[in-house]
Amino acid sequence: MTPFERPDRCCPKCEHKGYMFRARRTVDGQPGDGEFVETKYRCRSCAHEWRERIPAPPELKRADGAA
Repeated sequence: MTPFERPDRCCPKCEHKGYMFRARRTVDGQPGDGEFVETKYRCRSCAHEWRERIPAPPELKRADGAA
């Protein structure tokens, strides 16, 4: 297993690389697009908040039939 590497992400307003994780939730996209994982960040320098959306991974089904 490869170690986790933090994505090279920066504030879209001031381009500072220091940011804080604020929230993560699953949201519905447009009809036909499926679900997305929306993550909210806040810049440590200018306090600008922004969100990033990525497609949600498919749910894994357990072998024993439990949900």
